[in-house]
Amino acid sequence: MKKVWGAVRKDLWIVILDIIAVNAAYLLALLIRFFVNGAFRPIVTNTYLPAFWQFAPYYTVLSIVIFIAFRLYGGMWTYAGLNDMNRIIAANVCTAAVQIIGTCLFVRRMPITYYVIGAALQFLFVATIRFGYRILMVEKRKIGSRSKATIPTVVIGSGEAARRAVHHLEGSPFRVTAIVDAKSAGKSLDGIPVVAEPDLKSVRAVFIADPGLSADEKKAIRRQCEEAGVEVQDYTGFFKNLGGRVPVTSVLELVDGPVTLVVDGEAKEYASGEQAVASLTERYDIRSIQGARVTLEKPAADSAFAGYETWAEEHRKKTGEDVSFF
Repeated sequence: MKKVWGAVRKDLWIVILDIIAVNAAYLLALLIRFFVNGAFRPIVTNTYLPAFWQFAPYYTVLSIVIFIAFRLYGGMWTYAGLNDMNRIIAANVCTAAVQIIGTCLFVRRMPITYYVIGAALQFLFVATIRFGYRILMVEKRKIGSRSKATIPTVVIGSGEAARRAVHHLEGSPFRVTAIVDAKSAGKSLDGIPVVAEPDLKSVRAVFIADPGLSADEKKAIRRQCEEAGVEVQDYTGFFKNLGGRVPVTSVLELVDGPVTLVVDGEAKEYASGEQAVASLTERYDIRSIQGARVTLEKPAADSAFAGYETWAEEHRKKTGEDVSFF
């Protein structure tokens, strides 16, 4: 008994919510299935409701015991993740089995819809109790960090790279006011407008987060930022590695012996990984690795500035204005 109390006393408020949830789920199942025209059908009031209340105390105790067994109490729910969700699913499967077996053996068989709807609602309630706290805390931190952010910032990137950059800057003094992506101009990402050409006069920092940019494009960005007196930081490699992609150089530098590179369908042998790296004059992604044979391919055209020249030319034709690299 002491172990049970020790497991639940720190999360007593969650235990109380669970007690409400496991009973409310199956009571709502009866309401959803049989509550018609403002009243229950006679079979419910005479049969199913008495059976529900008769089994409810035992089901409540058994559910809490099962939740304790699956370690649903005492957790750090602010950081709830996939493993916690797996335990919640397993615990609710077990309690659903208890509900079915217990009612059939000791009370009476209930309708199939009662079991199905009740189990689904109970899982939803129990998961919401745990993950709802995390969601509230995360949103609270986001609101707080946004109110403290004072440095207007532009992120240069597209798609997933831009999203990672924005999330990385949350909680920092940098407030992202725009995302540069010529292909998606006019849209928004996480509520932040996507533009083809930022106004450098209105920002104080620029973060480059597009791994598709060439060295010349990055130099052009730095030059214009320096002229405008804007701080610029290049995090293309950092944000790229957040996605789990490994640079070609990081792989080849680990190879001590001979290595074969397959580039554009042509295979070449090198004495070591360092020599293979030195032979590369362009940027490549790893397509496959088979022993000491590495097949490379050119990266997809995912640059935030892909299509920029087309947009700039159309802009000149319509307005007669000559636009800069941004």
